[in-house]
Amino acid sequence: MALETIIIRADGALAETEDLRREAFAQVFADAGFQWNYDRASFAKSQKVGTARARMAHFVRLALKGRPETQDLSPLIDAMHRRAGKLFSELIDTTSIEPRPAVRKLVTAARQEGLRLAVTTLLEPKDAETLLLKTLGSWAPKAFTICTSPGRSDGDASAANKELYGTAIESMGLQAHDCLVIEATASGAIAARELGLPVVLSRSAFCSERTDSASNVVFEDLPTLLGVNEKQRSDPLTVDERTQLIETLQRLHTGISEGHSGSQRSDVMRVADILKVKGPEVKTIEPSATIRAFADGLNAERVGAMVVLSKGGAVEGIISERDLVRGLAEFGSDLPSIKVSQLMTRAVVTCAPEDGVAAVAKVMTQRRIRHLPVVVNGALVGLVSIGDVLKHRLDEVQLEANVLRDFAIARR
Repeated sequence: MALETIIIRADGALAETEDLRREAFAQVFADAGFQWNYDRASFAKSQKVGTARARMAHFVRLALKGRPETQDLSPLIDAMHRRAGKLFSELIDTTSIEPRPAVRKLVTAARQEGLRLAVTTLLEPKDAETLLLKTLGSWAPKAFTICTSPGRSDGDASAANKELYGTAIESMGLQAHDCLVIEATASGAIAARELGLPVVLSRSAFCSERTDSASNVVFEDLPTLLGVNEKQRSDPLTVDERTQLIETLQRLHTGISEGHSGSQRSDVMRVADILKVKGPEVKTIEPSATIRAFADGLNAERVGAMVVLSKGGAVEGIISERDLVRGLAEFGSDLPSIKVSQLMTRAVVTCAPEDGVAAVAKVMTQRRIRHLPVVVNGALVGLVSIGDVLKHRLDEVQLEANVLRDFAIARR
């Protein structure tokens, strides 16, 4: 299961395109005489509706405010969808578009390592080619295989994404376990993983889902995956950092692939087994709380970290004892009064109850993470520590040793 191909989602993981699509939608609605007052967050939620036409239909029906649908509604939606598509293509062609942080360096390093490169997208092929050209350079369209879905104009998000990745596997002649997909939305990550593709999720600005149990690793962008701090984010990656990035992706690919293969075995210990022993209770704190309140909570609860939850229960970040040390160096005597949101780690790596303990242990070791929130459908259901994972991993190894010993005795 060697990593041979890196597949990057063009519309989100390679570059942000949804602002341009929202601009195209706004113009079409204005031309049609409809009100348009949807911000980035509202527009992001419409990704769950499906493809571009489905989203157009969704917003048109909202604009009609419950008025009875007439026979001319479908032609209207089709016309607005076609117009929005043309405007979107023009915007891609005329707007300056930057790739997501460190994508250029990743692509350069991958080519140097001899890895195949592909982009998947629900965009039109010509728009995908323009996007590659504008973000990476004139060489990019030839360096990448562009994979699109023939049914991209219809269907819900799940069906469209599954068709997209199925087409990519078939058209490129890929073995799913030899690839690593860098996705930008939870629906795309779920679809890819259902087809056996190892996936990491790089949250885009329009990824409305805060967490994704279908992906073993969730991160904000490639520099975050390397642990680059905020002050270094604008700096180009060094040669060593570029090598480290490829090595990190290779290790993640191995860990996720083994997690996939291990999921077929009923005797593999899982995160759910840890939670059965320690229980689902998790110490949490709100992002608006002060660091003093956080420190008092650590002391009172005798824990090393807390998950930061919004009032709606979404995982906003995680904060630990290590952050206190970093905060003291950065804020000095002002530290007790600053907000948790200023110090917490926002790129939260999560796991799911069905994930194997061995795979989770690899991720925690590779990323130097001591606490991993357990998430199901965006809801926090538990927290595992490196101590929990190592204890259960040792129990698993001991169990395997006992089985081998008993087998050897029985053969005498």
